[in-house]
Parts: sequence; structure tokens; C-alpha cells
Amino acid sequence: MSLKKEDAIKRIDKYLRRNDSHPRLVNVNNPDDLNSIRQTFSVGNYIFKSVSDFSKPDESLSEDAFYSFLQEASSPVFLTGFTSYYRLLGEEKLQDFINRMLGMSKPDMHVVVLCYQCEKYLTKSDPRYSQFVYLIESPIVPLPNLVFTAPNLPFPAKGTVIEGVQDVAAYVEKGSTPKFFIRTKKQKSSYPHSLYPIKEQNNSYEALCDIDIFTTRLKEAYGAEENWKFALSEISTYGSWGNYVMAVFGTTTNLENSIGSWLSFDSKKKWLYFIALKLYGAQNSWCLSVAVKNAENSSLFIRSVFRSILQISHNDKEFWKHYDERKGIIRALGNQDSEVVDYCAMVKSKGADALYYLTDASPREKNLIFEELAAYSEEIGRKKVVEALSHIYPDLYSYLKPYRFNEPSLNLDAYFQEYKYQKVVNRIFPDFLERVNDQAEKREFNLYLPARSEKLDTIEKKGTALYFMDAMGVEYLSFIMDQCKKQKLMAYTTICHCELPSITSLNKEFVDVLTEGGAVAVPDKKGIKSLDDLKHHGVEEFDFTNNEIPTYISREFEIISETIEKIATYLRNGTYKRVVMIADHGASRLCVLAKQENQWESESNAEHSGRCCPVSEIDEIPSCATEENGYWVLANYDRFKGGRKANIEVHGGATLEEVVVPIIEIVYAPDEIEILIPDKYKNVKFSRRKKDAVLHIFSKTKLDNLSIRVSGLNGEYEGKSADGQTFTIALPELRKAGKYTVDVFYDNNLLKSGLEFTADNTDFGEKKLL
Repeated sequence: MSLKKEDAIKRIDKYLRRNDSHPRLVNVNNPDDLNSIRQTFSVGNYIFKSVSDFSKPDESLSEDAFYSFLQEASSPVFLTGFTSYYRLLGEEKLQDFINRMLGMSKPDMHVVVLCYQCEKYLTKSDPRYSQFVYLIESPIVPLPNLVFTAPNLPFPAKGTVIEGVQDVAAYVEKGSTPKFFIRTKKQKSSYPHSLYPIKEQNNSYEALCDIDIFTTRLKEAYGAEENWKFALSEISTYGSWGNYVMAVFGTTTNLENSIGSWLSFDSKKKWLYFIALKLYGAQNSWCLSVAVKNAENSSLFIRSVFRSILQISHNDKEFWKHYDERKGIIRALGNQDSEVVDYCAMVKSKGADALYYLTDASPREKNLIFEELAAYSEEIGRKKVVEALSHIYPDLYSYLKPYRFNEPSLNLDAYFQEYKYQKVVNRIFPDFLERVNDQAEKREFNLYLPARSEKLDTIEKKGTALYFMDAMGVEYLSFIMDQCKKQKLMAYTTICHCELPSITSLNKEFVDVLTEGGAVAVPDKKGIKSLDDLKHHGVEEFDFTNNEIPTYISREFEIISETIEKIATYLRNGTYKRVVMIADHGASRLCVLAKQENQWESESNAEHSGRCCPVSEIDEIPSCATEENGYWVLANYDRFKGGRKANIEVHGGATLEEVVVPIIEIVYAPDEIEILIPDKYKNVKFSRRKKDAVLHIFSKTKLDNLSIRVSGLNGEYEGKSADGQTFTIALPELRKAGKYTVDVFYDNNLLKSGLEFTADNTDFGEKKLL
């Protein structure tokens, strides 16, 4: 029968006061009514029993113990939680329990079963017992969802946690939350007919899914259990992924900003960063967006970063933008050697195009760049090779840049431009070999170039540091000038020739001359031998006998760059006013590549890899040789028989790369020289017929010379000035209208790059007038 709560309480009280052998079943629909009844009858000798009183921890109800208790009970008993317990076992079990309790009879037994939301099942019972059923009219509170959580998982910060299934019923009837977390060894499969929705949390990932629905966007395979367990413990505190990611990285919308700190992250933070990218992305980073999309777990994230660029054609208009971004990121990631090895193996699938996908971020990639150049430079084409190197290996590009020697008689500009390119691509071009042979016959360098000793008197010795750079020929000058600019240094170069044969013992006179005049030799009079040692002996990963690719060039750059950094430090802190770098001789790589042995054999097996031999050991004059200082010195790429074959580079001969040497005076120039194109000269009018294009450049600082290089035009153009500030430069080769960029130089020092002007052809206007 349906009753108001107050009427039901009166009926219960009346029942307890008389002799009656049948239990009463009282249905309530919410915790408030249930609690009200408990409080009403919590006085006197009434006994309240719950499911947990007859259960072991995390075990089901012991029905034997329960029914034995009822048979022996002598005082009135209130039962709570039993219908909520049997609801866990299913509708059939619940109905059986209700029917059994209704059918129970015992003299002087007073049992009140407080049923929870069981009106449906009570009304199904035998009508003969309807008088023993009290249905309290009251609003219904929704039943909770149950979440079975493995015992080893941490508590969630939000939500009610129940220790063991024995207390589930009690919490259900308290109705505090819509979801309960039960820490239990039981499985959902243990309760196949449960009337409660049950979910399982067998691991930390599943637990996280309940705490923050964002977790469902993530695959469980993105982390190991220990990763998810770590995240669960943190997110249980912070409440959500968003709050936690904000706390750790300071953002969810600009996560790409944190990649620069990758190397300082511990393993947990690196994994969290990967997960954060999976959840929130990297809106401003193409590379990270692609990488995190492709990575199926955090261990593959770095690999995906490395490989991201491989999916784009090098002809794509956005390629170099994406390339530069990726290059910066892999540097931030620390260039893990295992990933570099993997990437280098994969990039070879690109064939001739592999060059575009390499960087100078690791020695292994640098080596592969040289391998690709040796294999595919001819197929790619020189112009495209140089253009690509400006992105992938700026130091190598700097080395290959033109250097202006101002010695037209020998045409050193063209000679060394060709020499350097052939050294890099590891081959000799036939027309260049002809030029070498022609020069070997003429041997004009001593006619047009001063001997080094002639220029020593003009060098200021006091306050000067001398860097004796063994085997540093003029081939490195463009690279040296760029390195000086980076360090805010100005370099002034004098081009000379060394003594023959081009060996150290005959070419170190400058050391005594300068030091006796007051210069300080750094580190000492023996000089810096690193370059010479490298050319003679190689490095661990390079030896011509097992590797003919010139990978050692990278180390040459490092030696020179490190030296200039030290020079800059000395000049900046005022230790010296100036530094002079002087070489004893150069060296030839192409001579080694030529592998040419002539017919003359010396008794002493020749010297210096066969580039020279004592005059006394050969009766006739060898072709392409000159006699100097008691030696026959070869001026072509031959070597005398019997000499030890050079593995890397060689010197001792008389080719231009061996004998032309620089004197480089370096000073600190912290103040930038302001250079500009005045506004009124930014549009150049020219006639293609008259070849009269003229550009005007202004320098705030007075200069005694200035030259420029213009995009799309070959060569370097000299400026003329009456006042040392406004320079007029004729550009007879300018034939096309359009937009041009200008680089400005002072004695090969780059003063300004990227100046712009437009050019208009006036010939078209004249035709219209006619």
C-alpha cells in the first residue's frame, strides 16, 4: 500500500509493539526518507544490520551467515542495503530476495526490511503479502553508476571511492554522488546481470578516461602503464588535462614554444609533452603538427620529427620554410644519434633529391651531404647544388662563395671558384685539368704575386697576435670573411706566393720577422698545425684508403671557425689590437684525386708524396717542373715515382692552390657601417642598347673602396667616389627590368646584404615616342 512517510513510520511502530511473525518490507525512494526512518528507530533495543555485517572485505554477502542471524535474532531488526546489494546481482536475485523475505515467518520475529527503490518488485510479489508491504510516496533519486577500479590505482581527486564491494549498497543508499569508484579485485564479469551500469578501470588509462573525457581522444598505446599511472596521479590533483598541461608548460595553445627546452625535460615531461601535442596540437608549427600526427607513441615522436620533411617535395613553394623549422627543432631535440642513423638510411630513398633533405645538424648528415654531392652533383646541376647548400649547409655554401682576388692576370677568382667546387664534389673537370697543365708550363704566379716576405714590413707588429696557420691556402678566404663578419671583425687580405717547394721548412720566415718586431705568436711559434695534420693524416672517420669522399672538409671548417672565435675574444677584451693570420703554404685535394704518376723516379723515393724531389736525383728536367731551392717541384697534378701516395691532400708542389697564400690582418669592428641606397636612386633607369645602368650607394662612414654583387648578375662591380661616401657603380650587364638585391663589400668584407632597387628599361618608352 502507498503511504506517506509519517503514516509508514506509525505502522512500523505499531508492528514492532505487537506479536507478529511476518517481516515488514518498507520501500523508500531517496536517502532522506531512509535516513529519517533510521533516526526514528535508532533508539531502544532495535538492531540495524547492513550487508557489510555479513561480508568479508571485498567479498559478496554470506547468505548463510545472514539467514542464521535472522533465525537466532531475539530483538527487532532493521535491514538496510540488502535490496541495493541484490540489485548488483540482477533482477532475478533481487526478486527472489524480496519474495523470500515476504514468505518468511517466525514466532515473535520482528524484521523490517528497508527496501530502496523496489516498488516495481514489491508489487510483483504474492498479493497475499501486500499487507506487509509499505510503499512510501516520495521523489526518486537516480541510481549511481559504478566504476570498478583496480586496487593499485590511485584515488581520483573527485568522486567517491569505496573500498571493496561489501560497502557498495550502503553508499548507494546514501546517494551522495552519481558515480562511485569501487576499489576492488572483482571484475565487471562477476556481475553480468547488474542493474547498475558498471565500468571497469583495470589500468590508469581507463581511470583517466573517467576523470577527464579528453583522455578518450588518446589511444592507450600512446603510453605504457607507468606513463598513465604518472598522469593519473597528477591529473587526480589538477582535475583535468588542460589544468595540468597549463601548470607544466604554461599554455595549451602555444606548445611549440616549449620544444626549445626539450633537452632539460626528464622522461616523464617528454612523454607529457607528446601527450599535450596529441590533445592540443601545435597550431603554429607545421613540423610538430605533422610529427605528432604520425607518431603512434612517444618513442616514435622524435623519429616522426626527423621524417616529417620527407613527405614534401623539395619543389613545394613552402619547402624551405618547413625545412628551416624542422632543422631548428631537431637541433633542439639534441640530434639523437640513433634517429640520425635512421633518417640517413631513409633519406637515401630520395635518390638524387636526397641532398635537399639533409642538414648540417650532425656529423653523419654532413658526411652524407658529401656522398650525395659526389654521386649526384652532375645530375642536379651546379647552380641548384649551390642554391641548395645555402639552406642545408651554410658553411659549405660560404666556402663556395666567390672571393675577389683583384689579380686579373692570373684570373684567380675563376681558378679557385672552380677548384673549390671540384674539391667539394670530389671530381676533376677536364677543362680545369687543362688549365692546371697550362699554368704548370707558364708558372706566372711569381710574376703577378708578391712573395710573402715582401709584405711583412708593412704589418704593424706591436700589439699584434700572430696566428701561423699551417696549410691554410686562399681557398678558405670566402669562408673566413663570413666567419669574421659573424664575430664583428674586419679582415684585410694580402695575396702572396710562398717559396718553393711549398713545404713548411722553407716557408716560416714570417714567424721570426713578426715576433722579433714585437708580435706574439699564438699559441707559439710552431703555429696551429690542425689543418696540416688533417690534410696529412685525416680524422677517424676519413682516410682516402677506405673513403674517397671528402668528409674531412667539415673538420676544416670547424678548425678555422674555432680559431676565429678565439681571435674575436682576444680582440674584444683588448688583449691584442690586431691579429694576423698567415699561412706557410696551401695544399691540393685535386692532385690526390688525379692519381697521376709521371715517369721519373728518384733514388730517395721522392718527398712530400712525390710533389718534389732533390735535383741531384734526376738527370733531365721533368716536364711541368721548376727548379727551386735544390728541388724539382711539380706544377701540375703529377707525382714522382716512389713517393708515398697522399691520402687526403698534398703540398710541396707548385699548383696555385699550393703556392698562393694569404696574409689576413683582423681588427675588431663593433660598430656597423651604415650603407644604403638613397631613395631617389632606388629606381634605376637604363637603356639595354646603351648599357648605361648606374647604381648609387651611400656610406655613412668614409671608405676608400666599395664593391657590390647584384642578384642575377655575374661578377663584382667596383664603385667610384670623390668623397668616400657616395659611390657610383656602373652596371653594364644589367639588361632586364625588374627587382634586384645588392650585397655591398669592402675589401671582401660584407658590409650590407639585401639592399633592393628596381630597374626600368627606357628603350620601350623611346619606341612609344617614335
